[in-house]
Amino acid sequence: MAEGSDAWARLGEAETNQVWDRFSSAFAFRASATAEDWPGIREPVPSITWDLARTRPGLLSKHWRFAVEPADLHTLVLAAFRDCTGDGQWSYALDWQHPAYRFWPHRLTEWDRDDAWEVPVFPDGDYYAFMAPDFSFGTFGHPWEASFCVFGAKLLGALETHNRGILNTVIRRDGKPC
Repeated sequence: MAEGSDAWARLGEAETNQVWDRFSSAFAFRASATAEDWPGIREPVPSITWDLARTRPGLLSKHWRFAVEPADLHTLVLAAFRDCTGDGQWSYALDWQHPAYRFWPHRLTEWDRDDAWEVPVFPDGDYYAFMAPDFSFGTFGHPWEASFCVFGAKLLGALETHNRGILNTVIRRDGKPC
């Protein structure tokens, strides 16, 4: 298990399914690798969605090149979640088709290592969502669109405070293209 593992508590299968059902209902989640079906959620108001890709797979390259380093995004989101939660408060961490967790941001000690995150923030192959227990704020990472949505005024304000050029290219505000 990862360093700082007291920051993570795996949910049982029934609770994982219940949280995903609640998330799917609240945000109209739909998994799809097809661009016509994006975004993968009904992005709430307020929200901002950033493009994480510098280049997309194409004729010359079959691989994504990202404009954002995963460790930088993890550090940014951790700082913002810490601003929005107290020491004993937790958030949900969802990893599509995998176990879900309760996540205590203030307990994570080795946040700059990929293996410190039971569920990563950076969408490097799956859909990831982090959110307050009441779903009032959170994040949604879309692996095929290479996008990162942050929602809720509280988290957006905290992220804005800490974002020092990490997230730059806004593609949607409140679910509407920019």
